[in-house]
Amino acid sequence: MRDTYGPLRRRAKALLLKEWMTEHPTHPYYAHPPNFSPHPFMGQGKFVAGRIHQMRARKSYLATHQSWFDQDEPTTCPRCYQEDKNFEHSILKCPAHAHDMDLLLKGISSVDPSTPLWFDNAPLQAQS
Repeated sequence: MRDTYGPLRRRAKALLLKEWMTEHPTHPYYAHPPNFSPHPFMGQGKFVAGRIHQMRARKSYLATHQSWFDQDEPTTCPRCYQEDKNFEHSILKCPAHAHDMDLLLKGISSVDPSTPLWFDNAPLQAQS
């Protein structure tokens, strides 16, 4: 019996994804699995989408995302001096951004890979 286009396409994607993860595994610190579908936040502007990708990959301007040239720099948040400036602190916890968080991120309490933030564009839309 002949396979139709849909099942063949799904099988080809599954094989490609399996090979991708085997041949080029993600770093242990990167909790987001490879996927063929674009993330909903890619509908944001180029700058915002780029920053989100950088923060998810731990390759951003955040103090805890250090490179070879800034390893000796402090990782404490320069706005509140209360916690390390990591992705979760910057987006959800920093008191210096409380007004922005209340305006933009109502109902978001986590930046974990399994939260609606990564699967639904609605939480990223500004509330006014």
